[in-house]
Amino acid sequence: MSFIKVLTAVTSNSNSSTYNFNKGEGQFVVAGTWDTATVKLQMSPDGGTTWVDAGSASTFTADGISSFALNACKVRVNVSSVGASTSVNAWVSTSISSDLYT
Repeated sequence: MSFIKVLTAVTSNSNSSTYNFNKGEGQFVVAGTWDTATVKLQMSPDGGTTWVDAGSASTFTADGISSFALNACKVRVNVSSVGASTSVNAWVSTSISSDLYT
């Protein structure tokens, strides 16, 4: 299992790049300076038109890690409610490294 860094020192409300997720289990890790920010793992069941949060366990307002299981879909990381000193990073890993790709 290897981690892909999907956010690097994000300081504004934004979304990461969109990744294709084959299916299966993974981990979502977030860390940084929060200052009121919220970071969520999101998935799209329809190829990127609709985005929904991947469960409450994948929503963070402080450093943390969660596990997730998804069917084949697109995933991204959403950052919202940033404060003046927000700077957050995020990583996603999968059981098989080729299961997450752009």
